[in-house]
Amino acid sequence: MSTPRRPFWILTKTGSVLPPVLEAALGVFGLVVQIATLTSGRPVEPVAYVVLVVALLLIAQGVADLVWWSRYGRRDAARQG
Repeated sequence: MSTPRRPFWILTKTGSVLPPVLEAALGVFGLVVQIATLTSGRPVEPVAYVVLVVALLLIAQGVADLVWWSRYGRRDAARQG
């Protein structure tokens, strides 16, 4: 069986679960902090919108990584080497 090619957005090479979970968790934390900042009623810095977009991208990256590795036995195939 040939090694499955990973799309460019998949960062882990072995199918490990921890890095994508950390990406998603960091993204959720950043999203919560930025939503709290935006709804606080104080003037918002433009960097807050940039951080909001980065947080959403981190969540999407982590979820995409987890989903891609969980399909078709890719994680097991990578671990067997």
